[in-house]
Amino acid sequence: MLLKSLRALTAIVLIAMGVASAQNGSERRLPVEIDGKYGFINASGNLVIGADFDLACGFSEGLASVWRGEQAGYINESGSFVVPLQFQYASGFSEGLAGVELGDKWGYVNKRGTLVIPPRYRQAQGFSEGLAAVQTDTGLWGFVDKNGIETITPQFTLAWAFSEHVAAVYHGKKCGFIDANGSVVVPFRFNECGGMKNGIGVVRVDKLWGFIDASGDFLITPRYKEAGLFFENLAAVKQGGRWGFIARDGQFVIPPQFDYSQIEPTMTEFSEGLAGVTKDGKFGYIDKTGTFIISPLFHKGGAFHNGIAQVCNSTCGYIDRHGAAIWPTDGHEPMR
Repeated sequence: MLLKSLRALTAIVLIAMGVASAQNGSERRLPVEIDGKYGFINASGNLVIGADFDLACGFSEGLASVWRGEQAGYINESGSFVVPLQFQYASGFSEGLAGVELGDKWGYVNKRGTLVIPPRYRQAQGFSEGLAAVQTDTGLWGFVDKNGIETITPQFTLAWAFSEHVAAVYHGKKCGFIDANGSVVVPFRFNECGGMKNGIGVVRVDKLWGFIDASGDFLITPRYKEAGLFFENLAAVKQGGRWGFIARDGQFVIPPQFDYSQIEPTMTEFSEGLAGVTKDGKFGYIDKTGTFIISPLFHKGGAFHNGIAQVCNSTCGYIDRHGAAIWPTDGHEPMR
């Protein structure tokens, strides 16, 4: 869990993993690449928005950001522009607002394209629990509300989004957790913080990762080379050069045996009972016993959402939970 630039991380998640959007069933719109251009298919694999864009991200809250040339805007699920092409970068919508880059500064627009928070920040994350982390020209991070008021003064060297009423933030080279008032609820005593989910946070002390509760007490003392958050009661951890999955008592349920690249998404959390993993250089999906349910045939992939996951070789496509292709990758029909 290396700390990368937020902009690079956003690009990886939104472009490569565009399937992770809040849409339902047959109404979903999934980005696909056709001859170097991007369009959208539905959950049945039919092209429903023509491949007319130079780049496209997944839909969120009914809108998707798309590019033509160097400019980005937003389309609706019919493929019509609702926010014209005008931005250098356009993030996904969260809680009714989206971060946009205009003139090398970041601000926020609503779904009509109105700039409700003017572009004045170096970087801007999505809204979560009514607040968004922003970086000012001082280089420090704080939090703004949906009116653009800096409710938590910029004072942190790095900040992550709120989850479960707390946010991981850094003072210098140490991190801890604050609440929505900016009060410290877990002291700055960790070298790295990976967020909080279901009341369990993942943190690094010196060179090892462990898990804490919401008050900052260790549930699992630092013992892993790397670690992720708990999803569906299992967390991915690295030990002995390989990745496996542990339960909340810190014991391995699936022994370390998988590879993981932090440059590209070659491992996912558990979602809908399956996790994407890489073994012997190929990516597939396992169940909670560690058994491959979808054979490792791919280069990389994303987590399942509403029964669909994105998988990639030299091009990207989509599969269902049986491994059948909804939109093939490289002309290859995955095995059932």
